[in-house]
Amino acid sequence: MADQSDAMKQFNELQTKFVETTQKAKHLTQTIMQREQDIRRSALTGTEMSGLPDDVGCYKGLGRSFVKEPKEEIMTTLENTVKAATAEIESCKQQREYLQKTLVETEANIKELLQGNEALSRELLQNGYQ
Repeated sequence: MADQSDAMKQFNELQTKFVETTQKAKHLTQTIMQREQDIRRSALTGTEMSGLPDDVGCYKGLGRSFVKEPKEEIMTTLENTVKAATAEIESCKQQREYLQKTLVETEANIKELLQGNEALSRELLQNGYQ
């Protein structure tokens, strides 16, 4: 009975790890999508501003107000935004790849645990796990 309890504990830990890892992977995917949107927005703004003369007055949004800045500063800020977002996307992709490997490992561990312990499998089926 104690062996079965240990197996149930191990199953619950693996299940919790699987759920947490899945949530982290989804969060990283959302972050990647947001940064890609930032890149598109910055690129579009840069494209639109590149056609303007250098001496034209440009305004940058700052909270609820606008601040006048030279065109060069705004263009530099847009370029820096693209660089930072690209770096963050690469970092998130690497983290997500690692999490995907962890998910595969955890899933394999759960399958191995269930295949190696018939009593645990029956108990889980009785309790409504599938």
